[in-house]
Amino acid sequence: MEIFDLYDEGFNLLPGKRVRGSKSKKGEYNLVVHIWIKNSEGKYLMQKRNKTSDPIPYQWASTGGAVTTGEDSLHTAQREVEEEMGIFIPLDKFQFKTHFFVEIGDSNFITALYLVEEDVDISKLTLQESEVKMCEYFTLDEIKQKIKDNQCWEYEGSKSTKDYFSHII
Repeated sequence: MEIFDLYDEGFNLLPGKRVRGSKSKKGEYNLVVHIWIKNSEGKYLMQKRNKTSDPIPYQWASTGGAVTTGEDSLHTAQREVEEEMGIFIPLDKFQFKTHFFVEIGDSNFITALYLVEEDVDISKLTLQESEVKMCEYFTLDEIKQKIKDNQCWEYEGSKSTKDYFSHII
């Protein structure tokens, strides 16, 4: 069972916790991370998700995950990359870009957005099969087309994330 710390809109830690799958209360947010890995060709390493529990199963997405109780977003970003793709990236390679407040259905998130500029060799990845089906590099235009085709997670789908991709260019 995953348990999350709760924060208000000022990033103040709130009393209480949230269990994965439970509803968020108004004004309470838990932290999640999105990690974009960009190679020297300007392409982004994407995962084809392998979870039928995802909102739309088998979509393409950046690496990401939830910050559990006691963690911070930077260490979670590092952990998620290692867990899902089997690669260790030093903390100093993670460039924090911004936070977005997102409210989707019964869940409220503060999304911490990170960029890693690194040439990752896909053939050397060890994928977490329960989460990731495969990985591939795409240009930003290809990612946006996949979003239009409903094959990729919708990153600019809320009012607060309209300029999402400008942070990782």
